[in-house]
Amino acid sequence: MKLPRPIEVNRSELRQDQSAVLKKAVGKRVVVVSGTTDDADKYIVDKRYFEELLRQWQSAIETLEIAADVRLFNNLLRAADTIDRDLRQGKLHPFEEAFK
Repeated sequence: MKLPRPIEVNRSELRQDQSAVLKKAVGKRVVVVSGTTDDADKYIVDKRYFEELLRQWQSAIETLEIAADVRLFNNLLRAADTIDRDLRQGKLHPFEEAFK
């Protein structure tokens, strides 16, 4: 995954030209606002980029949950072995062929 490109602005810059600063948060460009009242940086991100991050995070959580379930994980490993064997033996068919 490509890392976001941070663009740093301070709080007064954001106040002075909010519209221009918000337009900078496009795609993977993240606006980092420093000098906030609680001294913690704030981030302005593009909605689509944020939603993609949430999808990836949720996917990672689901993967960890599967890996943590020993019984389920072992069943998946056994199924993978069967699929590999069937593939080598020519027992599997392409999706397009199976659903003509």
